[in-house]
Amino acid sequence: MNQVVPLPRWWMWRPEAEVGPARRAATRRARRDRIRPVAVLAVVSAGVLAGVLGVTAPKWWWVGLACVPLLVLALVAVLPVRLADWDVVLAGSARDVVHCGQFTDPVQRRRAGRLCVHFDALRGLEARRVAQVELLLWRALVALRDSLVVRDALRRAENRPGLAAAIAETTRELAELDRRLDQFEDALRIVAEEIVEESDPDLTDSALRRVASLDPLH
Repeated sequence: MNQVVPLPRWWMWRPEAEVGPARRAATRRARRDRIRPVAVLAVVSAGVLAGVLGVTAPKWWWVGLACVPLLVLALVAVLPVRLADWDVVLAGSARDVVHCGQFTDPVQRRRAGRLCVHFDALRGLEARRVAQVELLLWRALVALRDSLVVRDALRRAENRPGLAAAIAETTRELAELDRRLDQFEDALRIVAEEIVEESDPDLTDSALRRVASLDPLH
């Protein structure tokens, strides 16, 4: 039997994005998902108990016992919710976060994932340079995500006479974007490898400055 290997999850929040609203939305969603099955069971149980106890017990008894399922529901509702980082990411808006679930193209999803992995290795370096690279990476990931619609349209487009020029121009623009993204990824990878190999700090700083000077979009 073939086992399904889960895809590696990656994401990046927009620099200076406010994560609080996404966390609150994820909390509400998790609490709602947890309460929904309990609520159905509580309502059904309360109705059954009310019917049974209304016949077999004094009135003050069945009122109290019939409320037990509803009290359990209230207790479940106030219990604290444990959230995983991925839950918060899924609750975030596309304006604030880029993540693997937004990429339907596996090639571009892996490409964006590599960019994130390389960047993670930079976090202990000079904060100002890393912040510059982080902003560049965010712009690159957004551009790559936005290009998915265009790539899909090109795959489906028929090369008719009236569309040939537009298709050729769009293809050239995507090729230029890919070239710049590849250049940016190579520069990130070099810095990450030098960190892993514990190379000369001056060489690492020089490589980091080169990454910060690149613009993957222009």
